[in-house]
Amino acid sequence: MKALASPLVSALLASLLSAAVVLGWLWKTTLQAAADIRNRHVEAKEATRPEKPWDFWTSEIENLAKELETARAEISKRETELAAREKRVAEEASELERTRAQIEAMRGEINRQLIEVKETEKKNLKPLAATYSQIAPAAAAAILAKMDDLTVAKLLSLMKADVNSAILAQLAKNSGAGEDGAKRAATISLLLKRITAERTPAGP
Repeated sequence: MKALASPLVSALLASLLSAAVVLGWLWKTTLQAAADIRNRHVEAKEATRPEKPWDFWTSEIENLAKELETARAEISKRETELAAREKRVAEEASELERTRAQIEAMRGEINRQLIEVKETEKKNLKPLAATYSQIAPAAAAAILAKMDDLTVAKLLSLMKADVNSAILAQLAKNSGAGEDGAKRAATISLLLKRITAERTPAGP
């Protein structure tokens, strides 16, 4: 008890107690500082973290977005080209339909004319065909050259094949005054085929 009462011992105890208090305060302060640093680090990390996983915007995502935009533009271009092509096809189909209708109308007119040859004009044309068959092809061609193509074809359809062929050959040679004999002979030949397709040519 006397030792404890000694001033030296008291001072030593006071120093130790003071050091313990200081060490305790330093420890507490260090722990608090470490906690503050850790909290600030977490807060900073949370502040930079996107709200959703797909909010990340990297160079890869940017490249992908550009590729998608390019693909979208290409698709739009092809859709426009396809629409234009479909329009052209529709217009061509409409034109073909109009042409078909015109051909059908012409065919009907030709058929009507063929019936007229068979029923109405045969009696009048047959004597003429017989007359022209008896003269020289050149003379017959000279006479027929003054008639229209359809009438000539009707007359030739009533002649024998060797006779009308000779006359057609002469008609092909007749050119002049702006007339192309070969072209006219070809036109008459086409008309003749359409007429003879309906019946067998009769002799004079």
